[in-house]
Amino acid sequence: MSSARPRRTRLLGAVLMLGTVVGMAVAAASVSSSATPEGSTAAKPSGSPVCLVEADGVEHNVKVLSTVTTELYHKTRSYPGPCAVYGEPVVLGDGHIRTYAQLDGVRPLSLGFVFGKNALTNLPTANTDGQHCYDVDGDGTIDEQAECVHSHDFVLELPQQFTEQVGGPFTWALLTWDPHGHMPDPVYGLPHFDFHFYIQDLAARNAIRTGSGSGEGLINGDDYATARVPVSDRYRPEGYFDFGAVVSAMGNHLTDLSSPEFNGNMFTHTFMYGAYNGEITFYEPMITKAWLAEVTGGKADSCTPIKAPAAWKVAGWYPTRYCIEYRKNREELTVSLTDFAYRPAA
Repeated sequence: MSSARPRRTRLLGAVLMLGTVVGMAVAAASVSSSATPEGSTAAKPSGSPVCLVEADGVEHNVKVLSTVTTELYHKTRSYPGPCAVYGEPVVLGDGHIRTYAQLDGVRPLSLGFVFGKNALTNLPTANTDGQHCYDVDGDGTIDEQAECVHSHDFVLELPQQFTEQVGGPFTWALLTWDPHGHMPDPVYGLPHFDFHFYIQDLAARNAIRTGSGSGEGLINGDDYATARVPVSDRYRPEGYFDFGAVVSAMGNHLTDLSSPEFNGNMFTHTFMYGAYNGEITFYEPMITKAWLAEVTGGKADSCTPIKAPAAWKVAGWYPTRYCIEYRKNREELTVSLTDFAYRPAA
């Protein structure tokens, strides 16, 4: 009992700031959880899991009656639990972006990117960040328009706790900002972000060389051929095809022709699979800047099913949906993989 008292006192102090029934609901749920005597068989408190955030940013996992969660989110920076673990942030626009995960032991509940809405302002406008270029004409200079991949890349680490507890298959993340879109222009020529969740390790990705290949991909000829090695039908989700969308330092992109943007609708968000040397290498929600701005302006959050293959070559926890959400009380967006299921290797 003595070890529970400091935590109970701190939680009670945190919820008293609300001054509403929300505080009482959180206190009741939290205290019943923390004050249960050791060895007791009392039932766990009912309610929705919430990450209660104090004014100083300290977070607590609590259970709250679902009838008052809306008020709690309105009055505090709390969010649907459990509390997240985070990767290191990097600068994006006028804000920052980092990875996060919500865990239930070794089972991931969500894995995603989180960033303030201010990260959507003052983004780079140049075609390229100059990271992936090749002197195609051999004149000793780089023409950024014709000899660089048109994107800005931000490599992010996954949360350490996710890596240690969950393990694979996902090992790191890559955000790509395309200020002028990319091929094919009639479909994907809008400013957008690519949110990559990588299975392939970073060293292997970095080894996909630039070269004199035609188009925006600027990829080495041998590596282009490796990227086009077909993924076995059992590991390639039904409806996803290889159209040669190969990029240096990235690999191939498998596209779903049943997606709305290929069927008379404007591109807003979609999902791609990465591939290299016959292997699935990354999961990629691709979302326009305009759509993210609309979500911050009141458009409803959304979660979309991910088409799955018949089998998985690497065992691990795999998502079945990707979500785009805005937390108004925190002024932040999340783009996440969710609803994970464990898949054995086959």
